[in-house]
Amino acid sequence: MKAILRLALSALVLSSCASVSVIPRYGKLDFGGHLGLNSSSSGSSGKTSFDELGLATDRGAFSGRVDLQAGGTHATFEAAEASRSGSGALVNAMSDGSVTIPAGTNVDSKFDVTQGEAIVTWDLVPGDKLEAGIGLGASVFDIDASVRDPGTGNEIGTKETAPIPLVAARVGLDLGRIDLSALFGGMDAHIGDLNGRFFDIDLMVRYRIFGAAGRRIGALVLGFRYTELDARYDDGSKTVDALVTLGAPYLGLSLGF
Repeated sequence: MKAILRLALSALVLSSCASVSVIPRYGKLDFGGHLGLNSSSSGSSGKTSFDELGLATDRGAFSGRVDLQAGGTHATFEAAEASRSGSGALVNAMSDGSVTIPAGTNVDSKFDVTQGEAIVTWDLVPGDKLEAGIGLGASVFDIDASVRDPGTGNEIGTKETAPIPLVAARVGLDLGRIDLSALFGGMDAHIGDLNGRFFDIDLMVRYRIFGAAGRRIGALVLGFRYTELDARYDDGSKTVDALVTLGAPYLGLSLGF
């Protein structure tokens, strides 16, 4: 929620742009992936799925989006977060070099992830009805995960902030009261000790319920967003292998200025 509030504040600061849309939204978040925490000294190299860790649960979640448009330039800021905890069993051992939790151990796990994203695209097609552009951006993931053996108290975890540059494409169609849009972003990134693959798509339909161009605009929003991060990085004496997928149909309200 803090990330969403920061997005709203950004919209106020940048309200001198020709068009600003603030879009709070809510949807049922499908959370999936896997986690591996391994050290070279232990010889362990496997991973355990979120389903096996008891983390792959669907829950409602708030997210936020802010769009700024001036001429042929369109900037989008998005924020989302997910927090899961649960109990399961390790399919493969996990180790940080000094502590090893064997395969088959019943464990308590938690995985928190916050994502912030900024994308700027430039229109390739002139006109107000059709939008088609390409651009650049960046997505930042803040990950805090841990696995704990309740029998021994042994715990292995990771905390990492992973920034990933991306290339983006945007298409949109204005049909009057209804407008359709699709925003795509992705990149294979190799930054320092981080090797990652990122993909993000946000499909959105808006139905205007009041206002007109140049004045305050209110619209109902229906959409779907899917985000996937597949990252491998070194964290101290261990290597982290994490796959995170976040998918959610959402409803929201778009307020334009």
